Amino acid sequence: MDEVLAVSELSAGYRGRAVVQGIDLSLRRGDILGLLGANGSGKSTLIRAITGQIPLIGGSVAIDGIDLAAAPERAKAGFGLAIEPHELPTPLSGRQYIELVASIRGCAPNDLPSGDLLERLDLGRWIERPIAEYSLGTRAKAAIVAALLGRPPLLIFDETLNGLDPVAAWEVKRIIAALCASGRHSVIVSTHVVEAVPTLCNRAVLMADGSLDRSWDAAQLAEAGGAPGAFEESVMQALRVRAAA
Repeated sequence: MDEVLAVSELSAGYRGRAVVQGIDLSLRRGDILGLLGANGSGKSTLIRAITGQIPLIGGSVAIDGIDLAAAPERAKAGFGLAIEPHELPTPLSGRQYIELVASIRGCAPNDLPSGDLLERLDLGRWIERPIAEYSLGTRAKAAIVAALLGRPPLLIFDETLNGLDPVAAWEVKRIIAALCASGRHSVIVSTHVVEAVPTLCNRAVLMADGSLDRSWDAAQLAEAGGAPGAFEESVMQALRVRAAA
């Protein structure tokens, strides 16, 4: 099956109130989707719904062909989520956290896309120390390593790349590109770094007021990314139009 994520007419929110609604979204193997939107647009709520952290009010989610509502444990085994850095368990060391996630995912702690990943991210020298001592960027690195464990078909980064130093961000982008080029994975990158999307992603969507407001396919991204600032301008224009309406 080429489709890794299938979202149909999704509505979700909190205490019965829909924050996102009417979401239709699908990812095929090899897709790298840039998820854009202002604060409060619904990006994080959408990710929480896709990953089963909050219940759906309506619609459906299937991950690698498995319905999230019907078989939540099997569906959740199909994605790796880099959680927000502040959500990491601070009493644990980085290695203990990675071992914990590996035990939950049913894989070895070293089942990663690259055997030297800790060194590539400059995480090795911190790995035995408590997460409480980590900077925001170092916590983001630990969250990313945990998401990659077992190399699940769907990888989700919710603002996680934003806190990385330039070298680590470059390494993570190389890993994402290589995984998707293999034809076995797809990736969602939720980010405020709009200018990075055309060089990393082959698709992008813009969320506004809890719905998908605009989308770009590979050809449109390539065209928009051909001139400096062109893609950012198209995103800002869409946000202004939405705000005016």
